[in-house]
Amino acid sequence: MDNPNKQDKESKVNEVKTFPVPFALSNNKKNFVIPANTASQPSKEQIINQALTLHTQGDIAEAAKYYQHFINQGFKDYRVFTNYGVILTSLGKLQEAELSLRKAIELNPDFATAHSNLGNILKDLGKLQEAELSLRKAIVLNPDFAMAHSNLGNILKDLGKLQEAELSLRKAIVLNPDFADAHYNLGIILSDLGKLQEAELSTRKAIELNPDFAEAHSNLGNILDDLGKLQEAELSLRKAIELNPDFAEAHSNLGNILDDLGKLQEAELSLRKAIELNPDLAEAYYNLGNTLRNLGKLQEAELSLRKAIELNPDYYDAYFNLSWLQLLRGEYQSGLNNYEFRFKTKQPIIPPTNSKLEQLKSNKLQKNGSLLIVREGGLGDTLQYMRYIPYLRSQGLDVSFCAQEELHTLIKSSGIETNPLTPEQTIKVSEGTWIPLLSLPRYLQVRPDNPIINDPYIFPSVEFVKKWENILSNERRPIIGINWQGNPNAEKQALKGRSLPLETFSTIARNNNFNFLSLQKAFGSEQLDHCSFKNKFVECQPQINNTWDFLEIAGIIENCDLIITSDTSIAHLAGGMGKSTWLLLHYVPGWIWGLQGENTFWYPSMRLFRQKERNNWQEVLERVNFELESIFNK
Repeated sequence: MDNPNKQDKESKVNEVKTFPVPFALSNNKKNFVIPANTASQPSKEQIINQALTLHTQGDIAEAAKYYQHFINQGFKDYRVFTNYGVILTSLGKLQEAELSLRKAIELNPDFATAHSNLGNILKDLGKLQEAELSLRKAIVLNPDFAMAHSNLGNILKDLGKLQEAELSLRKAIVLNPDFADAHYNLGIILSDLGKLQEAELSTRKAIELNPDFAEAHSNLGNILDDLGKLQEAELSLRKAIELNPDFAEAHSNLGNILDDLGKLQEAELSLRKAIELNPDLAEAYYNLGNTLRNLGKLQEAELSLRKAIELNPDYYDAYFNLSWLQLLRGEYQSGLNNYEFRFKTKQPIIPPTNSKLEQLKSNKLQKNGSLLIVREGGLGDTLQYMRYIPYLRSQGLDVSFCAQEELHTLIKSSGIETNPLTPEQTIKVSEGTWIPLLSLPRYLQVRPDNPIINDPYIFPSVEFVKKWENILSNERRPIIGINWQGNPNAEKQALKGRSLPLETFSTIARNNNFNFLSLQKAFGSEQLDHCSFKNKFVECQPQINNTWDFLEIAGIIENCDLIITSDTSIAHLAGGMGKSTWLLLHYVPGWIWGLQGENTFWYPSMRLFRQKERNNWQEVLERVNFELESIFNK
């Protein structure tokens, strides 16, 4: 798993999105009626309403003077304490605001607005359970208080009660269908629940009701990003910034969209603008670190991630992304330690298992103990790290191994595990502890000068090797097995650019001294239908296309003279077999391949061809072609 960002199987940088939730701390203006002017001196009611007028006009400092004057005079008016609490909140004086609202409630226990506003302040103070109680009290006092239902929904969201939050927001909308904030907040809840289409509709409704709602335009951009509508997402974020040029979170989110669109220089500028506007926005530093990494500015990327951690010491996503940089540079000890933060990120990597065992937490493996190893990440990860299973047994450990079912026949044939388990079957293992597969390098202290295992460890069955030897015996020229496309879901961020179009291989297809054999499955295989050098593939290619079993694919690979592949599971399969493999690497590759060199300690039979310029596969294939000519044109 080389992706340090948004976690999906082999994923995209998880980017951090800020969803500002507005809490309308109502002044309840209908409670303040200016009486007839019956005296030359302004009445108490007139002064209160003058304070309210200044308050609603945004003259906070002047309004505060009026409210403070009343309080200093010893007046005990719940309206004054309620609105003064709102003023104090806007000034960031939350503890004082809480006291003011509690005083208002003491003076008028049935004033729903005060309970609602107190709930908002308690939320900002992190007292979520108390905040929930205050909002529920406001609703008991005024069941038709739409704003209280909306704000309760926000608190329930923070408490992780998403279904209840959705119901609360929907109630607010029933009570007030034109309540833009409620539609906006419902969009956030629906997005968190994974109901992205509904979230889009709800956020668009908020914008329809309030076209100048910058936060809604920003969140709509985030939702459209998650829906894969990147161009629309960019437009939404730019609209948010047009409405509020100082909206730091919108600049940060726009940077993420631009990164996804491959506009990395623009993304960097947008993220730096976010930091200029808000130097304490940890998420912007985190996102900038990801963009700088994609640009190959690794030292700057590290500084940015470390700044995010400085601002938020519990920023586990930043620690995880930092591990990726450290490992890429070959700093294995610190990198593998930080790699463990993947379990604490906003979208943690949870290895699939039904096991009731406890996860191993100590820093060392116990000899003679029982250990359940659970697969993690994609097929390539399992193929790479399963090499350590027999080694652990040789060290006296009783090992059980859970792996993807499609790899089970290959695992058995290779002597890795005689009875590999599915996630559902892990419940049968009743003794010992369990550990994620990708944590093994840390426990074994794997590093370039301590590979532990780098001899061939994957072995196809004799049956399939012979079968494909017979099928391919009609080919009169050497056979090069090729693979060009990985899972697109893994290429939305850190692995972005690792795949290349099949047509790029036309550079080497001009060489008539060999034939191609496609090892491509699923994603990208459709490119064979319109390939300009389709006649260069082996005659039995249709039969190979219908072969999906990994053990049989290993038999096919064994009958190739050379494998040329992008960074996918085929690279690990061929490398683990000890097959001569040329790996085509994008500009900033997965961390296991490092930054320099043509060789890798993981697979001695592998040769690395690195991009010298981001996205420039043509130059890479020209180098490959030169090397092929030196081999096959002798």
